[in-house]
Amino acid sequence: MKFLIGLMSVLFSFHFSWANSPFENMEGYKNSLGFSKFYSQQNPGRRLKVAVLDKGFHGYQREIGRTLPAGTRYVPGPVATPENQNVEHGLKMAQILISLMTDDMRATQWMPELTLYNVFGYSNFKAAIDDILTQKVDLVLYSEVWEYGGNFDGTGFINNEVNRATRNGVIWVNAAGNFALTTYNAPIHTVKDEWVQLPDQNNALAIRCENRNVKCPIKVVLSWNDFKNDVELGTDKDLDLALTDDLLNIVQVSSLKQSKDPQENRPGYSKYPREIISAELSQGLYFLRVKNRSQNFSNRDQLRITVDGEFIVMPSHSQGESILNPADNTTVITVGASDSERSSVSFSKDKPDLLAPSSIRVANGGEYRGSSNSAAMVAAGLGLLKSQEPRMTRKDLLDAVSSKYSWEQRGLSLNLLGFGPTGPGCFIDVIYNPAPGYIRDVLSKGGVLVETTAAVRVMVPFDPLVIAPHLRRNLLNDMIVALPQGGYAIYPRRAMIPAGAVEIFQRPLEAGLCRPTPVNGKNFHL
Repeated sequence: MKFLIGLMSVLFSFHFSWANSPFENMEGYKNSLGFSKFYSQQNPGRRLKVAVLDKGFHGYQREIGRTLPAGTRYVPGPVATPENQNVEHGLKMAQILISLMTDDMRATQWMPELTLYNVFGYSNFKAAIDDILTQKVDLVLYSEVWEYGGNFDGTGFINNEVNRATRNGVIWVNAAGNFALTTYNAPIHTVKDEWVQLPDQNNALAIRCENRNVKCPIKVVLSWNDFKNDVELGTDKDLDLALTDDLLNIVQVSSLKQSKDPQENRPGYSKYPREIISAELSQGLYFLRVKNRSQNFSNRDQLRITVDGEFIVMPSHSQGESILNPADNTTVITVGASDSERSSVSFSKDKPDLLAPSSIRVANGGEYRGSSNSAAMVAAGLGLLKSQEPRMTRKDLLDAVSSKYSWEQRGLSLNLLGFGPTGPGCFIDVIYNPAPGYIRDVLSKGGVLVETTAAVRVMVPFDPLVIAPHLRRNLLNDMIVALPQGGYAIYPRRAMIPAGAVEIFQRPLEAGLCRPTPVNGKNFHL
């Protein structure tokens, strides 16, 4: 079950302050997510040790003492990053985290102890975890995923490193990733001429660049499930990857020779079961094809293709299974974006563990969404709780911010639902007496019939899949519908539903009811 973060149900309070945030909508999130309540008194607890892991913190030096704590420590790692690696992603994640953990309206009283770790490459990633354990870090924010290194089941050498941290009590918050629409999973079934069977014409996987103005930069990663927990161990199972145009002319290939030799470093060879292509595509249709070079795969072997890039469409993407490692690790807290259809999910692993909004607005008018931002927001809230109660475990924290039946839990954004309230920023409830029999069960569980800009629907204070656990969404904004003949069904957001059927939706981020609603004996104005 996926839940939105809802800190207002937690009764602890804090007093923090800090400089103005570089983001325009942080104050709104402090109020809507309940962070404001944490700034009312000085924190009596210990100083929290927080680490942000990322491939780039470009510009962090000038932000120390401004939007980052004065004592912020930067650990570059043993392997230098490329000189042109001017990535700001990690800096932005740290700024979101600190902005939400602190109050910029009062004098500084408390500040988490922040360390920034450059984890560009596996060696730096491992070294960061070594230092995290030495420094006894309390909470890690990692707003990235790896397109290779795992076996789609929580194993592999990346997750093996993460397990070292979580086994020692580190709370690890990981972004779900943004590959929901550009991931394809399949068994490795070989057909004519050693080509692996893929779903589109010519045993290929179709992708499109839909940007008319400029080219689409893309990164394509093919991986298969033969990664070991030991990074030194290789594989002799060998696939190649080809990118072609719509006439099957080769645009680019990746054809490394996979090897089990632990000392393998020859050009053209790799220990790891992965192939990578980076390219810039003009507008149009392209195909990805996979060649079986080693002919030693079994019916237990699986492949995964992920494509990273703007304006890229993959019609045959795998719905419901797009969580990459280490977000697929059962010991981490995986966070998805409730307002982005690209946010990755895994129905088989019941991931992400939490959903939160992600929209971040910056001073130049730009807006950015994705699970990275959501993970930073959630990490801030969990950090506040952990600071007050250092003994809180992963389960304790999830229990504290999750509730199946609280009106403070909020679902998708209205822009994903595709309809809105008819009241002044709130939904007006309607009375049917008696209510139709097929919605009485959901009404008895706290649902309320409301007017919307599309039709009357039932709004509930929980994910509606709670009452229909046998159903599974393909996309985050799929509709859960009560059927006139009884029972529930799922339909795509834009689909026609049967006459008389009624959608059941969770209270959205931006709007609740236009009247106070009793919850557990207390009145909360929604």
